Amino acid sequence: MASPPNFISCNESSDLESIQALVVSINDYILSVISDPEVWFSLKQQCISMLSIEEENTLFEFSSEHSALSNLYWGIESIEASMQPESSEEKTSRLRNSERMLQMPALLEEQGTTTSGVPNSTLVALSYFYLSIVSCLQGDSLQTTLHFLQSVLVSPDVLINDIAPELCQCLFFTPGVFKSDEEVREIARKYKYRATYYQVISYGKSHQRSSECTEKPLQMPKKYRPEISTANGYSVAKKLELSETCESLQYQNLQGADMQEDELKDIFNKLKASRKIEKSANNSEGSSCLDWNLHEDYNPSELGKDTRVMSLSDFLNDSQPTKAYNEETLAKRSHSLIGHFNRSIFDIQAQQAYKTRSAHIEDVSSLRQLELEEVSAYEHKGSITFDGMRRGDGVQTHSRRARRMSLWENLQSFIKEVLGNDDEKYLSEVTMIYQMLNGKQGVKYSMLKDVILDQLLTAISSSEEKTVIKASMTALTKIISVNRTAIEEVKKKGLNLSHLANALKQNVQEAAILIYLIKPSPTEIKSLELLPALVDVVASTSSSSSYTFRPSPPLLTPPAASLMIIEVLITAFDHATNTMHLAEISSPSVLGGLLDVAKSGNSGEFISLARVLVKCMEFDGINRKYIYQHTRVTPFAHLLQSKDREEIFIALQFLHEVLKIPRSSAIKILQQIKKEGSFDIQDTLLQCTKQLQGDHRLFAADILLQLNVLDSPPESKKFRNEATRALLEAVTYSECSNTQILSALILSNIGGTYSWKGEPYTAAWLMKRGGLTSMPHMNMIRNINWSDECLQDTGIDGWCCKIARRIIETGKATFCGLQEGLKSKNKSVAKACLVAIAWLSIEISKGPNSLKYSACEVLLEEISQFLHPGLELEERLLACICIYNFSSGKGIHKLINFSEGVRESLRRLSNVTWMADELHKATYYLFSKSDQRISCVHTQTIEMHQSGSGAVTALIYHKGLLFSGYSDGSVKVWNVDEKLSSTLLWNIKEHKSAVTCFSVSETGESVLSGSADKTIRIWQIVKGKLECVEVIKTKESIRKLEASGNMIFVITKGHKMKMIDSSRTSQSIFKGKSVKSMVSAQGKMYIGCIDSSIQELILANKREKEIRAPTRSWIIQNKPISSVVVYKDMLYSSSTHVEMSNIKDLRRSYEPQMSISAEKGSNIVAMGVVEDFIYLNRSSSTNTLQVWLRRTQQKVGRLSAGSKITSLFTGNDIVFCGTEAGVIKGWVPL
Repeated sequence: MASPPNFISCNESSDLESIQALVVSINDYILSVISDPEVWFSLKQQCISMLSIEEENTLFEFSSEHSALSNLYWGIESIEASMQPESSEEKTSRLRNSERMLQMPALLEEQGTTTSGVPNSTLVALSYFYLSIVSCLQGDSLQTTLHFLQSVLVSPDVLINDIAPELCQCLFFTPGVFKSDEEVREIARKYKYRATYYQVISYGKSHQRSSECTEKPLQMPKKYRPEISTANGYSVAKKLELSETCESLQYQNLQGADMQEDELKDIFNKLKASRKIEKSANNSEGSSCLDWNLHEDYNPSELGKDTRVMSLSDFLNDSQPTKAYNEETLAKRSHSLIGHFNRSIFDIQAQQAYKTRSAHIEDVSSLRQLELEEVSAYEHKGSITFDGMRRGDGVQTHSRRARRMSLWENLQSFIKEVLGNDDEKYLSEVTMIYQMLNGKQGVKYSMLKDVILDQLLTAISSSEEKTVIKASMTALTKIISVNRTAIEEVKKKGLNLSHLANALKQNVQEAAILIYLIKPSPTEIKSLELLPALVDVVASTSSSSSYTFRPSPPLLTPPAASLMIIEVLITAFDHATNTMHLAEISSPSVLGGLLDVAKSGNSGEFISLARVLVKCMEFDGINRKYIYQHTRVTPFAHLLQSKDREEIFIALQFLHEVLKIPRSSAIKILQQIKKEGSFDIQDTLLQCTKQLQGDHRLFAADILLQLNVLDSPPESKKFRNEATRALLEAVTYSECSNTQILSALILSNIGGTYSWKGEPYTAAWLMKRGGLTSMPHMNMIRNINWSDECLQDTGIDGWCCKIARRIIETGKATFCGLQEGLKSKNKSVAKACLVAIAWLSIEISKGPNSLKYSACEVLLEEISQFLHPGLELEERLLACICIYNFSSGKGIHKLINFSEGVRESLRRLSNVTWMADELHKATYYLFSKSDQRISCVHTQTIEMHQSGSGAVTALIYHKGLLFSGYSDGSVKVWNVDEKLSSTLLWNIKEHKSAVTCFSVSETGESVLSGSADKTIRIWQIVKGKLECVEVIKTKESIRKLEASGNMIFVITKGHKMKMIDSSRTSQSIFKGKSVKSMVSAQGKMYIGCIDSSIQELILANKREKEIRAPTRSWIIQNKPISSVVVYKDMLYSSSTHVEMSNIKDLRRSYEPQMSISAEKGSNIVAMGVVEDFIYLNRSSSTNTLQVWLRRTQQKVGRLSAGSKITSLFTGNDIVFCGTEAGVIKGWVPL
């Protein structure tokens, strides 16, 4: 770092000399920083690191949160740009731009908040520090001091430890004495008061460094001398004096620099002649895209090979005055380092007002008059043309001016000829000409650059010929690509985005590059409706038969720019807008075009493409499947070798996402990576796992562990151990909830499978493997398509055993890590760890007893907590799977430690899966077959209400969500979470009358709703939304419906039973019966009739059979079968009383095995049956539910709903009631 100034004690008196010493010390230090390129670059990199900015990704700063970072970054860049040897106008402008940009983050709230993850105190401190550099370059030493002190006041820690440690040590610390941040702030505050006081009393004076306050003057490298401007310290008179000095010096230099007129004409004649020859020899149309190696055309060492460009280069170089003489002379006269042609418009205006001119500079005066006219034209018209440069008729000028005008006219002709041609060579010449002009100082050269840009912009905005627009766009793109400062000039001239958009829509692909470089806001990009055109640019990229990987080109290509803009369109907006844009590119034809980019792309295009593909995979399972089928992931894996962390990050994210597919397909991708990789990817991933942090470390561990499974036998345990350790550490010790959730999700599914939508299906595979077959129970589980083919994947079992074996070999630490995950307060983490233990337990069950005992010792107690009623059915079943596998063989004795509540939970689950039933039997055996106590206490856990919809007339579960129908025709969908709290997800009203009933399709994909409006509506959850996919009209109102296969059975308002087939044709069944209730089970339909008879319909052949005859009584109307329920091979029917019969015995005769007696004058309106209880709602007490023990037929209590019960549903040990008041209540037996 630069050497600090001498120490200034904070105890010095506040006299002017001490303040001047403070000012000089700070300014000397700032000047020493900006004068040393290495120190400047090191400081800049330190700042970028603190802001977590990747320099190559700073072209787009769209979000409001990122605007502060963007302004700070570009403010620093603008300071650096102002240090280049350009005209004072450009330097002043860039310093002002930098000042404006830095002021924005400087105004942020300083304490307690962050912006884009960076503390505001850091942003504000850095902003004030760089504002001090701006003030220093502007020559205001006092303001430099004030800005620096303000940065210390905001964040002493940043300045002391990172930005200016040496200076801060000298200013604020006494050797050997420690000071806290608050003490440093107090010292800085005193310094600032003194400096402010000095600024006030010295108002109107120039604040320059005093030679008495420093031992040695600052020696700045020649490269940075022109940047130190003293413009703020000079009056208009001084400006005029400097202007005269410039004229004298220019005159002296031009005398020796002018080129002979004949020689120059000869050069241009040769130039035109060569043009004609080349035109006749090459008439082919130029490429519309930038060649990725185009930068070779601009190699300065190659300029001599082109006679035309060399001629212009010589002309420009020869017309340049001697630089050393000018700088030395002006430095002596004004302490300001101003170049020969480096004059601002202010200088020229001052010269015009200055009446006295010296006779010996007449020629130069004439030339300056020409320049003045040119500037005037620029000021009044806003653009420059060659016609404006040729004005001046009637003005008496010297013969030298005439020759000079002739030279400019020849140059004009030269440039015009180039601009009108779309040949690639001519377009390259435009860029080289602009580069040469860009390297010269002075108004004259700036105007020539303006001429080139103006003519190109005019052609783009006004030409009706596509070839002209294309040529102009290509030339402008090349100029900007190799001269990034030109983009600012283009933006100042008002390049219209709509013109670029129109050009892009006309297939002028270079417009995509210009749009990207101009950096419009996401809203502006969206308003241009560019997405189809951008997709066309990407899709039109020529593809090769195989993938080739090239390094990033120095110039941006249209496909790469298009990809980057597409990336913005699918990430920069709200979820709905991003989803809309994703929907536009989510088709096989568009994805095919996107993937073609990767076949011949470079690393930059691979990065943008990977980001877009990740979003497409997250959006739709169809995209994920297409990408898997048509993409070779090896080129993306090669990005892991990059030295650029951003490339490594996106490669890890892409590989992690593309492996979230059905297991057999994921194994094929892993085999492809391992087979085609030209490097040891496991070693690379191991380094990523050790060196990276957060999500990317987990991505690396996930991929590494999966690749390690393919080794048979394992090549190295270090890969497995490091990957497993990284995942378990994140679960156990991570302070970031998102990182903890991600690691738990990876562990839960790394041994299982995903759906093509990327949804984790490991839990579903485990539950189906454990015996879950009942569709009503399956519908209690969320987000599972039970008919999905991925659940039948034969590769899951073998994979699960292999990876489980490797993880278990890491020892007891794995069980301890998962135990901590089970204890997590985050329910998602606990559930994911339960899934991981469940698939690990499959391999544990095959291991030695010592392994089972070890797992039981650590995990069993925590797992048993997931069995309790009221928890999600998925969690209870997974806990059953774990316990069943742990207790296999001699491990069964571990069950004796179960509490009575755990045993009761297993009994209640015994009807759901065979595993729960086996565990129930085992505990029954272990406890000497004694009768187990049944808790009859119920607690209300749920109450949902939304006024204005009337009574709750129907309830059902579908994909883990509770559907409720109302008397006003609305359908509401509730999410009842693990805490038994409810959230209304959707409220849709498409039925015109009351919703009377629900049913779930046999596949579990659809919900059917019947209504009094004589329609049946079929609902599906499509892309996160509930949609009515079909409406079936009937002739009568619907009272009940039941779906079985492709048929729908309906009970109408007139108690008639109809069957609707797949063609939606309706036919009557049981024509002689008035039907009241029905239920489908075991391939049959059981129907309760008004005459108290029970009918049976075999669904396979539609055979009708009566299994219970009607009651022989003259009061038949009082005994209709209001409910029929099938539970555990038992048929329950209710009228005035309840009867239970074994379905197997119904083949011979109907003999009730159990009965609940009737109550006088009361009918049973609704009935629900679970493992331990029967719930009855009677007409004599419509507000309550009676609770009966199922096995002993004892009445043990009642539940009050508060108003008339209008619907009843039971599931997962929870009984739900819908009431006339529109309230849904739920109770759980303890």
